[in-house]
Amino acid sequence: MDQFIRLAIRGISLSQIQSGIYVLLLEEESGRIKLPIIIESLQAQSIASALGKRDPSRSFTHDLFLTFAKVFHIRLKAVVIYKLVNGIFFSYILFEGDHIEEEGEGEKREHKIDSKTSDAVALAVRFQAPIYTTKEIFDKAGIYFENGFPIDKENEPSETGIENSGFLFFKEKSQQDLEKMTERDLNALLNHAVVNECYELAARIKKELDRRE
Repeated sequence: MDQFIRLAIRGISLSQIQSGIYVLLLEEESGRIKLPIIIESLQAQSIASALGKRDPSRSFTHDLFLTFAKVFHIRLKAVVIYKLVNGIFFSYILFEGDHIEEEGEGEKREHKIDSKTSDAVALAVRFQAPIYTTKEIFDKAGIYFENGFPIDKENEPSETGIENSGFLFFKEKSQQDLEKMTERDLNALLNHAVVNECYELAARIKKELDRRE
């Protein structure tokens, strides 16, 4: 996995834009680059449960898969987020299990299965398996930070041209609103979005800034 970037779960937050939707925030090990991923409520609850932040008495399908894997000696080795198309992240699960030959002797074999990213992360937490992505995906969707604030690709601090009062309205920005804004104001808005943990909006702003390059 040397060619991949290892990720850690930074947190899960409720979307400020769409009801019932959550944002899973992943980050690389240094914490300088964060990757926001939109996920549904059920997967968000499952991930939070595995992280010990929800009622442990509630069981999810991911818990059943963990039990199944233990009985049949299946080990989840890694989760890889390998592709990003039109805002959708594609992932696969890399696991290892016994393969029984006709003579009765077993050997370990690796297998790769495509999975919804949120399901893959929910399993990775339960198996305590690493999560990876590619540099290409970070370049497309990652948000870079310096001293706790987002920066652009040239490592220049983002501008702060929007007054704080604008924060009351920025959550409702549509794509058309973003397209009409100047790069200075977009960078300022990006700063506000990240500081206030509106990562879904931050990802949309980042996409609009990249589109203009």
